[in-house]
Amino acid sequence: MQGIIINTIMSYNLLKGKRGVIFGALNDMSIAWKVAERCAEEGASIVLSNTEMALRMGELDALAKKINAPVVAADATNYEELENVFVQAQELLGGKIDFVLHSIGMS
Repeated sequence: MQGIIINTIMSYNLLKGKRGVIFGALNDMSIAWKVAERCAEEGASIVLSNTEMALRMGELDALAKKINAPVVAADATNYEELENVFVQAQELLGGKIDFVLHSIGMS
C-alpha cells in the first residue's frame, strides 16, 4: 500500500493581530509575494503596494484576493505617495503599522 504525502504548512499565528505593509509583490515568483502569503497564514493583516505600472502588468490582484488584502498604489520614489500608503494602511487595517517589507527591484 502506497502512502500519500500531504504537504502542509503549519501555522502558529505568530503574527496574529499584527499589521503590515508589503511593497514589491509582482507575481508568484516574487519574494514579497511569498512573504505576504506566509504573513497572512500566520495571522497578519496586510496592505500590498506597488507602482501603478506594476499593478497593470503584474498579478497583484490575485494575491490580494487570495489573502484578503487591500492594494494601495505608490511609487516608492515619491514621498507623498509613500506617506499616502501608510495613512491609508492605518485606516484600512485599523491601527498602527507593526512591520514593513520593502522588496522592490528596479531595472
